[in-house]
Amino acid sequence: MKNLISIIIPVIEQMEDSHIKSQLLSYFPKQDEQFKIIESSFTALTSTEQKKETLYSFFHSWSQTNNSAVTVAGLSNRMTMLIHKNKPVVSEYDLFRSVASLNRIVDEDLAVVGRVLHSKLFYTMATNISGNDTWLTKKYLCPEAKAFKDWKDKNSLRNKDIMIGLLTTLVHEIYTHGEVEFILPKFDQWLRATTDMSDQEIQHSLAWIEVHCGPTEKDHFFHAVNAVASYSKAQNIDITEYDLEEIITDYLRLKSEVMGVLENQLAESALAS
Repeated sequence: MKNLISIIIPVIEQMEDSHIKSQLLSYFPKQDEQFKIIESSFTALTSTEQKKETLYSFFHSWSQTNNSAVTVAGLSNRMTMLIHKNKPVVSEYDLFRSVASLNRIVDEDLAVVGRVLHSKLFYTMATNISGNDTWLTKKYLCPEAKAFKDWKDKNSLRNKDIMIGLLTTLVHEIYTHGEVEFILPKFDQWLRATTDMSDQEIQHSLAWIEVHCGPTEKDHFFHAVNAVASYSKAQNIDITEYDLEEIITDYLRLKSEVMGVLENQLAESALAS
């Protein structure tokens, strides 16, 4: 079965040669330990039937690591605000192209195309699997998940340098492509083995994962790549001055801390049975 890095790297390799491509190919493989922790957490979740309380914690905290539509839309707002406030921009045309690329990342999430908000698809998945929507209760948010979301919101949306937000978005999109492709077969086999759901019910429950598989998240990644390139032109930025090591390292360290805690909860629940 494929692991996360084996899903992520081939997509990066499809990029045209560039500074960003070299950085991604250099730093992602160095996060092997973090990838193993994340993979192990999903393997533990889908290895057996889980208690409701454990599922509540897993889905609530996990959800905080993959919701990005609002921050991407907010980053787009920051760009258009430059024009609204008459801030100097080298090329308004390229600024618009960057905004347009960001908007293509969130089309599906916001139901601009398709008929269902992706947040509703996640709600359906978590609620169907855990049996009810108690997982929404904030008491199931672990501190590590809050720390991840706080960091990502700050880096993606509130950093003074818009380019940092764009690069963080790019890293998030390629990682997420790997995650959904990695977990779909695991979740499908898990539900078939531990529930009496029909094929149709399983497909309905896993729609949030499935809709992000295939070209969806991969396309989102390339839209993020285009957003970076266009914004560089819009503001005459030398992208080679940016090093992605800190963004990639922090992203996967914080993500793996969340998933490691959730795996520990799964293990504690199993011992208590």
